[in-house]
Amino acid sequence: MRRIAVVIAVLLLLAGCGSGGGPADRARADGAAAERDQGSDARVRAAVETMAKTSFSYHHTAQGGGMVLEGVVHRPSAGTTLRMSSDSGAVTEVVFIGDRAWGRTNIDRSGPSDAPPRDELSPWNEIAADTLAEPPFVHLGGARALVGAELFATVTGLHETAPRTYAGTIDISADPDLNLTNGSLVAGLGELARAVPMTVTLDDRGRITTVTIDVPGSPTKSTFADFDTVAAPAPPVG
Repeated sequence: MRRIAVVIAVLLLLAGCGSGGGPADRARADGAAAERDQGSDARVRAAVETMAKTSFSYHHTAQGGGMVLEGVVHRPSAGTTLRMSSDSGAVTEVVFIGDRAWGRTNIDRSGPSDAPPRDELSPWNEIAADTLAEPPFVHLGGARALVGAELFATVTGLHETAPRTYAGTIDISADPDLNLTNGSLVAGLGELARAVPMTVTLDDRGRITTVTIDVPGSPTKSTFADFDTVAAPAPPVG
């Protein structure tokens, strides 16, 4: 009888191991996972702060590559350049330096909204201060719309999926101008817009190199490079 009892005890012990352990083991595992996720969140948010002090070039695509945004951010001069182009041929360029900005475009604002773009860009014009204080301009300086703290304010659930690669979700309904997502598209997504999958990658110095946001029907991808090597933009002429 004692031999049978010992065998049953061993079998029960093995069964317990195979089921993943008891409540205490599961609690320890859950706690370790939560601690890892907290570490992931802290690393990504530290990278956002690093980017706010770093100069870089950027390249952003949306609408399946139908819209491209590119330029540089130069922190010492508080300068940002932006060139936005679409597959329709429309081009808009903006230069920010300090609290001033200038813009030009080939979009024909005098015609109907679906008028084809002009062959040449308009002359540079300084943008009024009150316009700069409104979306989307308020988010464009420093590429805040693509990698600023404002964009990451609604990011949750960050966890590491590969070395220096983090996945989570973002609520793009809060402000569609962040990530430069079409507002009507966001409105059409309804509740889906509140938890859009995103992925962030860092380099070995804690700087953000890629932000991918899987917006249904219009995924976006932003890449960042040339850290602290870009030239300061100059005020445009002509």
